[in-house]
Amino acid sequence: MRVALVHPPESVQSIGSEIVQHPINIASIAAYIRRENDAEVELWDYAVLDHPSEDFRERMRRFKPQIVGFSCMTPLIVQGAELARIAKQEDPEVLVVVGGPHVSAIPEHTLEQYESFDISAIGEGEQTMSEIIHALEHGLPLENIASTAVRIDGAIRRNELRDLIHDLDDLPYPARDLIDLELYKGSSSPGLDSSLQRITELFTSRGCPMNCIFCASAVTHRNKVRFRSAEHVLGEVRQCVEQYGIQHFTIDDDTFTYGHKRLTAICDGLRELGVSWDCDSRVDSVNPEVLKMMADSGCKKIAFGVETGSPRMLELIKKQITVEQIEDGFDWAHRAGILTSAFIMIGSHPSETIEDLDQTLALIKRIRPDFVLVYIAVPYPGTELYHIMHDQELVFTEDWNEYDIVRTIPKWRTENFSPDQLVALQEKLYRKIYFTPRFIAQKLFAIRSLDDFRYMWDKGFSLLSFLGDRRKQSKISAPSGD
Repeated sequence: MRVALVHPPESVQSIGSEIVQHPINIASIAAYIRRENDAEVELWDYAVLDHPSEDFRERMRRFKPQIVGFSCMTPLIVQGAELARIAKQEDPEVLVVVGGPHVSAIPEHTLEQYESFDISAIGEGEQTMSEIIHALEHGLPLENIASTAVRIDGAIRRNELRDLIHDLDDLPYPARDLIDLELYKGSSSPGLDSSLQRITELFTSRGCPMNCIFCASAVTHRNKVRFRSAEHVLGEVRQCVEQYGIQHFTIDDDTFTYGHKRLTAICDGLRELGVSWDCDSRVDSVNPEVLKMMADSGCKKIAFGVETGSPRMLELIKKQITVEQIEDGFDWAHRAGILTSAFIMIGSHPSETIEDLDQTLALIKRIRPDFVLVYIAVPYPGTELYHIMHDQELVFTEDWNEYDIVRTIPKWRTENFSPDQLVALQEKLYRKIYFTPRFIAQKLFAIRSLDDFRYMWDKGFSLLSFLGDRRKQSKISAPSGD
């Protein structure tokens, strides 16, 4: 059985495309089905491959897969469907499977919307893809496979969900041998220059127990958190170092700093292996001792989801943190010598006001992050925000190409801001954060080498280009505030 696993291209080039990560999710599925099935697998990642349509057609003709699986977030689903259409042109008998957060949120609707998809895999993909391959290989019916919606004689049938994988240590390490590491030239995380070291991504857990209204994690993981053991994680790290020359790891867990006993064991192992790393975290799951331990084990950067500096908004978006916890988290990270990054979101609840945004800007000035990413909230299917905004008739399109988190003008509004005003506010916040004497001085004092200077110079020009584009896109000035 020949199986191609595909990451579709972005519909538009965004500043986010400078953050290029290895497709660990489909590499994990690839490793699992190679272990469980008699299957030859290839991985085609159009985040880095050029000329997607032509290249995809050529690969279909060369490899002749019997199954093509697409992993699609919402902004990629249209491009995935187009490649699926090409797959059907090349081989009408090929089985096309689609998975990912978008499909997991609206599996039946996805099949109704795109006839080029035959079956949708809901949630985690390893076991579901393995069962689909087994069924096709042995001529068994597809209509009863758990965690799928499937098209049968023109009708769509949705099956019951399977249990989540309980023991993540049973999963094989992702099939990085299927990834051409030389193609990944961008940073894996803001502030990390991948041209100076070989970087890969690492997942040590799955899921998040929180219910932030803008996040679709629960669509896949159902608000349940499962952890890999420290031994299993460090085995993967050791493999990456010895076989692929990896020097730095971006840990992409939602909840990496939960469970301090396991965290301590992982940090001890990372320190012994002599690698560096960064991670995302929540401000309520760190303390000074934990952050010092992380720094001593090679942690170079930590990114916190701040979202807003307004206590009212933090409560509305169900973030379950306080402004005081945000201030403490950043202060402790600074004292530990770890670079900090803050994620900020405009419109994370449709009732946001100028006063709320003024509080956000004031908080950013107090916590002094080394990097700030300002996003306009996207009402992704499966999130509570999606339902809130649809109920208020604030969303104007289901053209999923428009659901890009960075570049496009939103095709939605909030109660107080039009789409153009949201873009203008994003541009305004970036300028008020980055183009101040204090922030520029902070960056200049952080430069320790010519490589540091070159990186800051390049990223500064990228940001200026992005802001210039946003100013052209926005037809009006941002609403005034303090």
